[in-house]
Amino acid sequence: MRAIEPRKSYPHARSAAIVVVLLVAFVTAAGAQAPALGERPATPKPSKRARSASATVAEVAAEAKSYDDAGAYARAAETLRELRQRVKPDLDLDIALALAEARSGHSDSAWALLTSPAATAAGDDSMPRSRRTDYPWGRDKMWTNGTFDGWPWYLHRARAEIAAARGQWSVAHENARASVAARANSGKEWLILALAAGHEGDKEGARHAARTAMELDPTLPEARYLNGLLAWQDGRRAEAQESFRSALALDSSYVAAGTALVRCRLPLSRPDPLPGELLTGVRAAGLLTSAVRPKLEEFVQMDTPATITKSIDATVPDSLRRGFPALEMTLPVLVDARGRVVLHELPWFDASLVSQPTLSILLTSLPMWRFSPALRHSQPQAVWTAIALSLAAGKPN
Repeated sequence: MRAIEPRKSYPHARSAAIVVVLLVAFVTAAGAQAPALGERPATPKPSKRARSASATVAEVAAEAKSYDDAGAYARAAETLRELRQRVKPDLDLDIALALAEARSGHSDSAWALLTSPAATAAGDDSMPRSRRTDYPWGRDKMWTNGTFDGWPWYLHRARAEIAAARGQWSVAHENARASVAARANSGKEWLILALAAGHEGDKEGARHAARTAMELDPTLPEARYLNGLLAWQDGRRAEAQESFRSALALDSSYVAAGTALVRCRLPLSRPDPLPGELLTGVRAAGLLTSAVRPKLEEFVQMDTPATITKSIDATVPDSLRRGFPALEMTLPVLVDARGRVVLHELPWFDASLVSQPTLSILLTSLPMWRFSPALRHSQPQAVWTAIALSLAAGKPN
């Protein structure tokens, strides 16, 4: 097992690979720290008029990114709106502004940007494989060139999240299907599809999507909780209770799953309603439109990086690897302030490169890993870091 040297830029995953031996992680980013939410700069800021006359487009973009990295989403939106007036139309900039608007509580403005004619046209374009990647920490460079450099998945996923928050489940359902088509290996996409289908009354579709979410992402307690609710509605109480227990095993603080487990044991109890939340607690950081942080694309300096103290080698049987090529992948993981992996962001890859059971085995070990938490000002911090995964080639069929 070899360590990965810390790097100054976040190692975003490309369309590459999947993994069996999990290696050592490194901290997401290093560099100048952006202003924190609520902090006042040491020197007075010039007025917007003075700044507009003196600052370059690149400087305004960098300022907007610094606010975004600090979670000051209202300030980021304000600066992005100013930037939008100074550059050619750019859908990457519109997406950044839409996310900042949504995270600061202005979903109507976000929705207008996400459903513009330009966004709708881009959403119907599958894009080449090289574009199927998350925005990097240096995303501000993409806001000012007048071209769309991003991934239409952002449009569908953000629309699904906003529609779900509004209770517009038919719209959420439509966009969740598009998100699954873009990222078919991601359990989170299938979870959102399952929840939207369930609220729409498509019980069979909801059951299938919830089970797929559980199989693809065995680390996601919300998928197990939803599967339990659907089983309870069908009268399968034993299966429901097992699903609630497995959700609590992943997150002992998951109140909804604990309450459902207790109520499901009562003979005359009626099933709990389906939830409105897509992801809960710290895992909401994985939602594009949620203000919960840290976000995958943030660029934040830590005094001490998160480092692995316990790693788990997942063993994939030869029968599952047979016929598949050797694969490698960098997997972003969210490590909380206790040093536990609470979320991951599977990069896009060709689904034919690895079997679904293999992927499930690889991800099952993540909750058992342990890290010494990242520190900033001597305080533990949740951070995105990454682990390298590798899968040896299987024997020919």
